[in-house]
Amino acid sequence: MKKSILLLTLFSFVFGFSQNITFSKEKLEQLNQFNLENKSRAFIIFQDGKIINEQYFGTKIIDKEPFDANSNWYWASAGKSLTAVLIGIAQQEKLLNINDPVSKYLGKWTGMDKNSEDKITIKTLLTMTSGLDYSQDQTCNYGNCFAMKNPAGNFWYYDTSAYSQLAKVIEKASHKSIDQYTSEKLSGSGISGKWIPYENGLVFSSTAKSFLQFGKLVLNKGKLNNKVYYQYDSYFQQMTDTSQEVNPSYGYLWWLNGKSSIRVPGFEQSFNQSLVPDAPKDMFCALGKNGQILDIVPSKNLIIIRMGENPNRYSNMIKFHRELWNHILQ
Repeated sequence: MKKSILLLTLFSFVFGFSQNITFSKEKLEQLNQFNLENKSRAFIIFQDGKIINEQYFGTKIIDKEPFDANSNWYWASAGKSLTAVLIGIAQQEKLLNINDPVSKYLGKWTGMDKNSEDKITIKTLLTMTSGLDYSQDQTCNYGNCFAMKNPAGNFWYYDTSAYSQLAKVIEKASHKSIDQYTSEKLSGSGISGKWIPYENGLVFSSTAKSFLQFGKLVLNKGKLNNKVYYQYDSYFQQMTDTSQEVNPSYGYLWWLNGKSSIRVPGFEQSFNQSLVPDAPKDMFCALGKNGQILDIVPSKNLIIIRMGENPNRYSNMIKFHRELWNHILQ
């Protein structure tokens, strides 16, 4: 009996089943205070099919009106995860194949020779392994500023300029603007917003509830509001699993928890730790600049949403994300 208990305890520790995540009134008050103090604009907790916390803080940036359920906020790089879903839908529609070279859709789009350029596939953009030279020009969008630094598929670096080509691929393959394709394929889902120019690409902007609907769609494996938006095929299984050997904590434009090591934006080296060590190991995340967070935990039927400005006390968003989970698990 003692041996069985020991094995069960070890199993729970290794696979992350030991956390019993509950939200008392006092805990919700503490979490909302934490978000208020750290420049959050929206903080939502969705658990077991219902919203158990929905709070808005501060004011809109432009008109200084109170930030509320109707206010839009940018997802920043969390919109990359939406792009991954759109690519999967486009593949199911046979508009593209992720193993195709990007040049099949964009034509000549780099400063490299054709042989090197054709090695960059849609999949290498999805996995951040394009091999493009991120050190030269992080505002590159087209043409000669795209050059090869590492063999495609063999080196991981968080390159937003390279990723930004995926919206162009969708537009070329579908013969629709990225806004048209997004709204048509997600019509009726409650996911509504707009792609807007931002730095060296596009970001999605929506209400916090729309961000939540996106989380629910992915948690429910493509089904929402009694409608199937995509079939949960091998692409979507792989989307939230390790996509390459270099960074086990990255899928197809989604961050994965519970892995043995991680590479993070701005660094070439790996760190021997997981994304959020204290959080459930099956959690996967859409994450963006200044703390835009969508956390999905299938084992707990849980979604966490945080939108807002750069928090006050944190030198990077990884620390803020981990501190948020420290409060959740207290």
